Amino acid sequence: MAYRLHGDTPIGRALRDAARQQLADAAEDLAALPEEEAVHATRKHCKKLRALLRLVRADTGDLYRYENAHYRTLANTLSASRDAVSLRDALQKLAPENPFPQIHSFLESRVQRTEEPALRAAAELLHQGAARIDHWPLDDLHWRSARKGYRRSYRRARKAMKKAFDEQTTEHFHEYRKRVKDQWYHTRLLEDKDSKAVGGRRKPLKKLASALGDWRDLQLLRRHLVLEGQSFGGELIPLLDAIETRLDELQRKMEKRSRKLFADRAFAFGD
Repeated sequence: MAYRLHGDTPIGRALRDAARQQLADAAEDLAALPEEEAVHATRKHCKKLRALLRLVRADTGDLYRYENAHYRTLANTLSASRDAVSLRDALQKLAPENPFPQIHSFLESRVQRTEEPALRAAAELLHQGAARIDHWPLDDLHWRSARKGYRRSYRRARKAMKKAFDEQTTEHFHEYRKRVKDQWYHTRLLEDKDSKAVGGRRKPLKKLASALGDWRDLQLLRRHLVLEGQSFGGELIPLLDAIETRLDELQRKMEKRSRKLFADRAFAFGD
């Protein structure tokens, strides 16, 4: 099922339906996929669920605070090798024909298997979360709550954008990426209800979030390899040059897409 809120139903029911689907998909992926894919997919479902709750957090009391902590904990149980996988995947994406076999082997050796107890704990946390959805205090919500949440995530993304491009640090760009992904998730959620206002933003936001993620991962890969202090049989310098070239390309794409997506000081639905 698509990650969206069905606009022809009350928003409380639409939120519950979408949340149940994310948890059902996460449980299925955790049980059926190969380990590394299962971990990645389950963490992604948790991010989607947290974004869904963040959309209406201003009008749901302590619900967001409690459930966000729950799903952050769930994702963290599966995060043991997250950074190592990200670095390995960044190299594979940059150089898919693998001209850097020594560095690839080094990064692959850092990837750890997720322990079975962590997988069982994640499955139990999914079950616990699903049991609470019927009790979420959503019945008094209106669709204007979601639109208010969308405007808020737009403001946060725009503010993070300015700080990232002003400061030019990995940490600030990582924060900007999180805010952009919120906007992307929120756009997908509201695409059925407010397609005229937000529909054209979905694909550009996805591309921007992807570019920001690639930029951050390459920055981390470069720093990690330099700190290792190894020559890697002469592979290091050519790889660092390739990373620098790709970072420059990504920076230009990020700036261009950001200017288009967050040109206005505030987002207007036209209502």
